[in-house]
Amino acid sequence: MNQRRDIVIIGASGFGKEVAFLVEDINRAGGDFHLLGFLDDAASKWGTTCLDLPVLGHVDWLRERCDVLAVVAIGDPDVRVRIVARLDALGVTCPTLIHPSVISHASNRFADGAVVCAGNVLTVEIRVGRHVHLNLSNTVGHGAVLGDFSTVYPGVNISGDVILRERVSLGTGGQVLQGVTVGAGTFVGAGATVVRDLPGGVVAVGTPAKPIKERP
Repeated sequence: MNQRRDIVIIGASGFGKEVAFLVEDINRAGGDFHLLGFLDDAASKWGTTCLDLPVLGHVDWLRERCDVLAVVAIGDPDVRVRIVARLDALGVTCPTLIHPSVISHASNRFADGAVVCAGNVLTVEIRVGRHVHLNLSNTVGHGAVLGDFSTVYPGVNISGDVILRERVSLGTGGQVLQGVTVGAGTFVGAGATVVRDLPGGVVAVGTPAKPIKERP
């Protein structure tokens, strides 16, 4: 029997619990993870439990355990960037987690730290960047590129040849039409339909999605 791989989840919150569920499902399908618990920089959570798993301390807990794998379960892309920079400095490895129910062609590529939750369908020649989060039940069309640290909330339909630059967030139930590019750091609100390119660093809402303000 192969030795199980120790892993911790960074972020003892709602999405962190969902990632714990994801790890359990991967293990039920033959995975080899040993989930030690959670890490969180909020001192009030240390010594408590989350889904009956311990909150072990802050991210620097890994300084003495850099052999342990980590997954960053924090939805905000900018916070995720900062956490991953700390992990990179410590030499911590972040595996790609893909739920067993995901439908994905062999031509697709997933970078380190990507999290792909249950019910996603990815067709062909898709590139999913570092630490991208694909929440529940999204579809991604041919040739799409999902930039590093992007977050796709549940129920989003991304058409073919879409490009999401780094740190894009797509809100629940949104649509992105064929060939559209969304600029770096842009947040697209829930239910919006992106029918043309969007600039970086804005909040866009509505159908068709239009920028309403710059992001701080």
